[in-house]
Amino acid sequence: MIADMEAQTAAARAVVYWASQLIDDHSPEVTHHAAIAKLLAGDAAMKVTTDAVQILGGYGYVNEYPVERMMRDAKITQIYEGTNQIQRVVIARDLLRG
Repeated sequence: MIADMEAQTAAARAVVYWASQLIDDHSPEVTHHAAIAKLLAGDAAMKVTTDAVQILGGYGYVNEYPVERMMRDAKITQIYEGTNQIQRVVIARDLLRG
């Protein structure tokens, strides 16, 4: 489970860096790739923190451990600046336009 958490985090980070580079390059494809990055990073953050809470058991829900706050923060990343469902719409729309 910990290995999967690392792999998901590394993959999300790579996609975010890729989208960031497209922003720096003023690419016309930035909207599509930024939506992919936000979708993958938000989902990865939620999955990783959910797994961390599961690994820690009851301690994962205690305010004394940072995982509880991280899980709340991860959930909000799926919501603000457009829900992940909106990001999916943006990605699909761009793909269908061809």
